[in-house]
Amino acid sequence: MTLFGEKREANLKATQKLIESVIRDLGLDPDGSRLEGTESGRLAWGVRCGSAAVYVFLSVGDKENFIEVLAPVMKIPEQNILPLYRRLLELNCEELSGAAFGVKGEDVVLTIDRSTTDIDRTEVQSMITVIGEYADQYDDELVGEFGGLRHSDAGD
Repeated sequence: MTLFGEKREANLKATQKLIESVIRDLGLDPDGSRLEGTESGRLAWGVRCGSAAVYVFLSVGDKENFIEVLAPVMKIPEQNILPLYRRLLELNCEELSGAAFGVKGEDVVLTIDRSTTDIDRTEVQSMITVIGEYADQYDDELVGEFGGLRHSDAGD
């Protein structure tokens, strides 16, 4: 393994410990929160923030590692899709700070990601908290405005 590979592996282990420590500080069991069956080279945890499920992914990249925090917000409704997409873009521009709405499969999601280089505990905690608070707020708001189902009510 090259020097950079060794540094990346050390960074991965340190970031994993950091994530698990933050999850523990949230009053949850990191081992019980760990998700199985994720993509090769990707670690994942799931936590709840109000009505929202929040997922933390730790991935090995070609040159550096990445952390992504993602929360499925709602199922895309069968009607009013273009007005919904416009509203999501407006929220990205006007309301959200450091996070963004996106679409993954049939879900509207909130996401935030960054390299794990020089990441600290406050940043990990903030990423989880921000995504959880936004998802818990906007799942009700968007479903009320555009119909559809909150992801937490969809049963998957």
